Amino acid sequence: AGTSEGRETASRLEKEGLPVMASTATEYGGELLARSFTGKIISGPLQLEELVRAIKEYRVRKVLDATHPFAVDITENARLACSETGVAYERLERDPLEIEPGEGVIIARDTEEALQVAAATEGTIFLTIGSNKLHHYKTVIDPARMVVRILPLESSLEKCLDLGIPPKNIIAMQGPFDEEINYLLFKRYNASLVVSKESGSAGGTAEKISAARRLSIPLVLISRPTHK
Repeated sequence: AGTSEGRETASRLEKEGLPVMASTATEYGGELLARSFTGKIISGPLQLEELVRAIKEYRVRKVLDATHPFAVDITENARLACSETGVAYERLERDPLEIEPGEGVIIARDTEEALQVAAATEGTIFLTIGSNKLHHYKTVIDPARMVVRILPLESSLEKCLDLGIPPKNIIAMQGPFDEEINYLLFKRYNASLVVSKESGSAGGTAEKISAARRLSIPLVLISRPTHK
């Protein structure tokens, strides 16, 4: 789990009387889940061996993968763990947005294409991509020109500071955000370019696009990776 739909699914299944346990990549994700779910929660990233061990220990009958569309590693590990243990697997994929390039939206196939656009843009680059890929942007952008919006996690903040991103350019907030908040933040930091991921409606993608268009700021949208 770890996504809003993952939390909703865990809570709904529990209310239906099914024995449910859930896993989140972070302690923070576990805290959010615990607000509506009373079952067992495993917080922290799980490798393949740990997933296999948990499936066997808790006699899991089915794995529902409700992780983020960009969390390809855990999805692959979950599928491998289910294959190894003979347990049923189902992916709960959030619906993508039907977005065509144009009107200020630049579709990037991957991080590399997004980097090319960012490197060719002067001014402030506003990154709403999380913290895991930020080190790639440092290779082409001066950290002083980067404004990042991340989850309010100590580990995420440390990554930003280690990269040399000024504290004044770090926005630690829990999303998703509506159009107005995006608009105010993009304007406040005088963004020349916004870089985001196609995270679907649940990830607030449409609201970012609308806000950027209001300000006539181009937005790079990184396409979802293909799950094997």
